Amino acid sequence: MPSNNCNSFMGQALFRLGQLLLTMGIVMTLLGICTSHWVVRPKVDYTAQKIQANSTLVTQNFGLFMACRQSEVGQGRGRCGNVWENTNFVSENTVRFIQFLSVVAAVLFVVSMALEIVQILPISKYRNFLAENRLVEMFSGIATVVMLTSMVIFAGEVKNKAERVSGQEDEESGWSFIIALMGLAMCVLGLVLVTMLRDLPIQKAGQKGGTWLRVASRSSGQRA
Repeated sequence: MPSNNCNSFMGQALFRLGQLLLTMGIVMTLLGICTSHWVVRPKVDYTAQKIQANSTLVTQNFGLFMACRQSEVGQGRGRCGNVWENTNFVSENTVRFIQFLSVVAAVLFVVSMALEIVQILPISKYRNFLAENRLVEMFSGIATVVMLTSMVIFAGEVKNKAERVSGQEDEESGWSFIIALMGLAMCVLGLVLVTMLRDLPIQKAGQKGGTWLRVASRSSGQRA
C-alpha cells in the first residue's frame, strides 16, 4: 500500500539520518577530547596587573589533557604541558580520573563506529547478530554517559577550581568544549533514531525484520 511504502521510506531516511548524526557526533566528540581549548582565559598584561612572571602561573587555555600558559614575554601562548602542572589548585588524581573516563569513552565510541561499519557490509551473519544484540547502541550509549560524566567532573573540579589571576575573571568556554558538547547532543539524537528504526534480524523465512516502531512484515528482502 502507498501509505506503508511512504512510512517505510521515511523510517529508512530517519534511520540513515540517525547513523549520520551518530557518526558526526562521535567524530566531533573525539576532536573535542584531543584539543585543549575547553577553557579560554583573557590575556593579561603582566606590567599593568603587577604580576611577577617568575613566581605567578598564568594559564591561557586548557582542556582534558593539556594546559598552556601565557607567554612571560608577551601576550602569546607559552609553554604547554600537563593540566595539573600548568594550573594552580587542581588535583592531579582528579585530572587523571577525568582523562581515564575520556579515554574509555573514546575507545567505546571507536568500537561502536567499527561495529556500525560491519553492519553495513553484506554479511548477514554478523549484521544480524549485531542488530539483535544492539551492540552499536550499547557501546554508543555507555560512551555517551561516560563522556558526560567526565565533562561534569571537569567543570566542577578543574574549571571552577583552577586559579585565575587578576584580569582573568571573564574566562569563556572554548571551541573544543563547544564541539564536544554539540557532538554529544548529536550522539544522543542519532542514538535515539538508530535504536528506534534499525531493522531487527529476520526471524522467519520471507519476513522483513521489524523495528521497535514497526512489526515484522512479509518481504523478500532486508536492508542493513
